[in-house]
Amino acid sequence: MITVELHMHGNLRRFLPDGVASMTMDIPEGTRVVDLAERLKAQEDVWVASIDKVVVPMSAPLTDGACLDLFPILEGG
Repeated sequence: MITVELHMHGNLRRFLPDGVASMTMDIPEGTRVVDLAERLKAQEDVWVASIDKVVVPMSAPLTDGACLDLFPILEGG
């Protein structure tokens, strides 16, 4: 198991318990960003992911102690 700090931005907070913005999670080693998004049922809503403030592809693996930020599609007018 590895531990990651997860930050859900904007309306993605609805995928975390009680709508919190962030939480620490223990996940299996080898988990990728896309795997975690799928586990949270948020894969269709995530537009950009970053690990330790660097934009990464959804296929990027997560490592112990990583800080993962997931961002929704931005809308405006």
